[in-house]
Amino acid sequence: MDISTFRWILIIAGLVIVAGIFLFGSPDKKRKPKASRKRAHAQRVRREPALDSASGDGQEDEQDFDQLQTELPIGDASELSAVEARIEPGFDATPKAAPGPLPDKIVTLFLQARDNHVITGVELLDASLKSGLVFGKHDIFHRINEEDIEPVFSMANLTKPGTFDKNMWNTMEIKGVTMFMALPGPRNALDAWDSMLAASRRLAELLHADLLDDKHEVFTRQRSLEIKEELREYERKNSPDS
Repeated sequence: MDISTFRWILIIAGLVIVAGIFLFGSPDKKRKPKASRKRAHAQRVRREPALDSASGDGQEDEQDFDQLQTELPIGDASELSAVEARIEPGFDATPKAAPGPLPDKIVTLFLQARDNHVITGVELLDASLKSGLVFGKHDIFHRINEEDIEPVFSMANLTKPGTFDKNMWNTMEIKGVTMFMALPGPRNALDAWDSMLAASRRLAELLHADLLDDKHEVFTRQRSLEIKEELREYERKNSPDS
């Protein structure tokens, strides 16, 4: 074998070895990349939660929690108002006494101070006492017989709201009073009317006032007869035998 042939053999053998190394690599090199890939994968798996928590994801979780808290479906303002509207009556409502029955008829007379005269509180108290009236319920005067509970008739202030301030008797000045009786009452309608008319005439005399009918006109005998006839008719319609 000549030298040139031997050289070619060496060259070919070297090329084969290089090719084998390039294609297959060494066993150590094959294991090393595989091991590194496994470790890299394992590190990625292990590190993702740790890296997330360390990089501020905890704050994001807190923010998400706050958002969830604020976004809970608690209802809009109209729904809350509706709920409050349903609740409030339960707390605020207080038991109220049932209102009494409305009167069937009210008979009225007026006493008005004449000649621009004013009636003082002292004058009113004195005249009321002499006419058999007492100050009481609803801050007005009443005629109440001893055996009765409800008033036979009452006397209110001519000026709205119709009451008298019991703490202002010494300074009170009024223009007149209203006499009225409600039917049915504790007494027969005609008897109650006679009692109220007599007291009204007595008050008019004591207070220097004009007696007026329910239309604010001068009270006349004719009007007195008309009222008595109306009351007789009322008694007939409401008597137990009718």
